[in-house]
Amino acid sequence: MTDQNGSQKTSEAAPEGPPHDLVRRRGQKPAEAPKGNLTTSHTSLDSDKSHINQVPSLTDLTIQKLLTESLSERRLQRYAPAAGDAGVAREDIYLWNCDLADAFQFALHMAEITCRNSIHSALLYKGDRWFEDSTFRKLLDGPRLNDLDMALADERAQHAESFDTHHLVSALSFGFWEHLTTKRFKRYLFPKGFQKNFKHAPWKAELDELHDLIESVRRWRNRIAHHNAVFDKGPSAKYQDALTLISWSSPALETWVAGRCRVNQIINARPRGKE
Repeated sequence: MTDQNGSQKTSEAAPEGPPHDLVRRRGQKPAEAPKGNLTTSHTSLDSDKSHINQVPSLTDLTIQKLLTESLSERRLQRYAPAAGDAGVAREDIYLWNCDLADAFQFALHMAEITCRNSIHSALLYKGDRWFEDSTFRKLLDGPRLNDLDMALADERAQHAESFDTHHLVSALSFGFWEHLTTKRFKRYLFPKGFQKNFKHAPWKAELDELHDLIESVRRWRNRIAHHNAVFDKGPSAKYQDALTLISWSSPALETWVAGRCRVNQIINARPRGKE
């Protein structure tokens, strides 16, 4: 759980390369590394625990050729240095990266939705038609105002008379909600501190800390959405950012999400060659 009386700062300077450590903060149990001979396998984990004693083979030459033809030599070459260090094929590191990206989805899902709902709770103090408030609209920069008006037009066209503000919340991008935590909105939305809406954030935390945390989670989500490499970009620290953002809205939800996610297990299941 997050200590409401202590400041919490997530490090962006996470070490490069797949981290060997397990996320252990806020009372979370350390992840159990899957059993089995991980030094000779690429482990793709299922939702149940039947994977624990499974030892899948490394990708064979047929699959390696298929991936090279379908994904391009240049894309796979990005994973060659890590594969060489591990004594496996670059395709194994690539598939492991795919498993890792997939494992992040649930935590990122919950982080984004709880975050935007907490910010929306501040907007609702301005009324359930906050999107028409002239002061609010003037505070938005040009691109975000355009995003708002496009979302309004789309949702009104889709829902007609049943349209309400909650339709709009789900239609706006994560970047839009991040924008509402910039300094220009501090006096308008958070005059008494953002902790009124993010009820479990450290009480000494400043708005720019919330903004930086949201930005970190959003950028990581976008990196995964664009199918980029994530295994050597500090995934443990990024996972911690997602859990921290959830915990600032609901520590209980964060604990449940951490128990359900398998990011740590996937990190520890890095494929390695025979010793």
